Amino acid sequence: MEETASREVMWNISHSLTWVMYLLFLVALGFCVYFLVKRWRLMSIGTPVDRTSNWKARAKGMIVDALLQLRVLKKPGAGIMHLGMYVGMIIMLIATAVTAAQFDLGIQLLYGDFYLYFMSLVVDLAGLAFCIAMVACIIRRIVNKKLDTKPGDIIVLVLLLVIGMSGFVVEGLRIVGTDDPWRAWSPIGNMVSMLFVNFSQDQIQLTHQIIWWSHMGMAFALIAYWMYSKLVHVLLMPADVWCRSLEPKGTLPYIDVEDENLTTMGVGVLEDFTWKDLLDAEACIRCGRCEDVCPAFNTDKALSPKELIQSMRSELEVRGPIVWKAKHDGAKRDDMGAYVTAEGEPYPFSDQQQVTLDRTLVGDAFNSQALWDCTTCGACMAACPTLVEHTPKIVKMRTYQVSMESAFPSEAQATFRNLENNGNPWGLGWQTRSKWAEELDVPMLAENPDAEYLYWPGCSGAFDARSRKVSVALVGLLKKAGVNFAILGNEEKCCGDSARRMGNEFVYYMLASENIATLQSYGVKKIIVQCPHCMQTLSRDYPQLGGNFEVIHHSQLLAQLVREGKLQCAASGDKKIAVHDSCYLGRYQDEYEAPRAVVSAAGGEVVEFERSHEKSFCCGAGGGRMWLEDKSGKRMGDERAKQALATSCDEVATSCPFCLTMLSDGMAACESETKVRDIAEILAQVQ
Repeated sequence: MEETASREVMWNISHSLTWVMYLLFLVALGFCVYFLVKRWRLMSIGTPVDRTSNWKARAKGMIVDALLQLRVLKKPGAGIMHLGMYVGMIIMLIATAVTAAQFDLGIQLLYGDFYLYFMSLVVDLAGLAFCIAMVACIIRRIVNKKLDTKPGDIIVLVLLLVIGMSGFVVEGLRIVGTDDPWRAWSPIGNMVSMLFVNFSQDQIQLTHQIIWWSHMGMAFALIAYWMYSKLVHVLLMPADVWCRSLEPKGTLPYIDVEDENLTTMGVGVLEDFTWKDLLDAEACIRCGRCEDVCPAFNTDKALSPKELIQSMRSELEVRGPIVWKAKHDGAKRDDMGAYVTAEGEPYPFSDQQQVTLDRTLVGDAFNSQALWDCTTCGACMAACPTLVEHTPKIVKMRTYQVSMESAFPSEAQATFRNLENNGNPWGLGWQTRSKWAEELDVPMLAENPDAEYLYWPGCSGAFDARSRKVSVALVGLLKKAGVNFAILGNEEKCCGDSARRMGNEFVYYMLASENIATLQSYGVKKIIVQCPHCMQTLSRDYPQLGGNFEVIHHSQLLAQLVREGKLQCAASGDKKIAVHDSCYLGRYQDEYEAPRAVVSAAGGEVVEFERSHEKSFCCGAGGGRMWLEDKSGKRMGDERAKQALATSCDEVATSCPFCLTMLSDGMAACESETKVRDIAEILAQVQ
């Protein structure tokens, strides 16, 4: 009868000593539990936020971003290396669980094809992949100085490598010690066994016991140290992914400025962040992917998204225990932000604790200039494998600085005043908003209340000389296609995008509430915009105030009109047109194809930037940066213009008035005559 493939579990290990193994495991587990309790205490000082609803969507995200590691794989080199480590570790853990089930529960599992194909061959190959990945990780950590490697990072990687290699040594000793007839199914272990062919049986057994217990001891030591090392992200990353925001991209937390009980706005101290914000700080793995794509960091400005989150973590380590103890004792913050007891007396902090609490969040913990370098482009969030939410944190801190401290760049004051007094950031007379359309025979909504679409040119389309040409081109296209549309004219005000993202919730609320009231009074349902910032605000900010409208970007509508044959397509020409992806249209609204479809319809040959689609490089105008001075580093628009010229294009196409301005200025700075035009202008030229 043919022998069934199998092997003895716990060969050469005294079963009477296995209690030591479980004791060590419980001790290691105790360290993990202590860590979790300690970390949760720190995170619990944050404000409440619901991140538990819609478990199906959260589970799907867990599978895609945590289990399958699809975000990690977006960076092929490091992604494949990480995948080898991750998959290898998972398979080896499964094999360990199967072995324990047979040994402890008496369930016969290690036999037959499953033993040969999985427990021998697959596990061996997984262990090899794991060890190779560990070596690659160690080399990368040593060589790549951008990774912010700490000694503990190298130590834990070396420990993992030694554990993996010692596992093969244990297997090799077992194979040679038992003269395993199935040794060929364990190719790596079989190779290692050849090192011991000249050992006596006593030497093999003694060496096996020493290496086995050493392997086990190191594994339990790693488990105990796991939570205190960088590897804690193996647990915190899935937790962070599960607790991610399910709101549409770019949605900011709502602040009810009419709430009579509202005593503060934004984030002024660490505990004003939500517990999820603080979980982000703990889950950050310092991989540097956010820095790689951040336009501010890559133009030598003060902002580093990674350092921002790491500074939060450092502040949490120092301030967190003090605040948790005070809250645990029942202390609360009064209207002045000071902690008081239930009786209203100042909480008795020590002098040293008070010094820590007196540290400012912006200024001491965070670089104040870095706060204003952010363009809210969302590149950091799109690249982060842990789904850390960088941008909302920055906006929250800006909101506190503007609303509570009146601390913001001096040039922002003029912008706020212009928005408040004239409803546009330039401060031009509100009554001249419709002047651009005087000779175009564009109906006002009051004259055409049955219009299918309200055309919203925005402040740039109405006041900026360059963007007014885009408005004229778009109106011509809409008329040619027979679109029934109208404008608000002088009744339109700035949507409030820049005000809100610069932190001025009061001005944003004033503008938004007036616009919503006007739109609702006319019964507006559909809105055409040519500015992605208007699109984001009208479609994702206004619903928080009760304004629900269907908003379509002009690239989307033009592409639709071309498909329907209402606008002509030109024959393909030889003009190479580089399509620049606006951050707010691309990363926030997930629209990349419509602008390319319009350019193609106009006969242009679409050429791509090296950084395009989700990886597009910001023009530098978002987040209110359009109205602020560049006081350090290089201009982002200039850098993007250089990237455009590197494509050897004849022309650059944009879908955003901010991008149009910044890239045009960038071309001038590069002393290039390459034209930058909006897609509406490009399509209008061939009609």
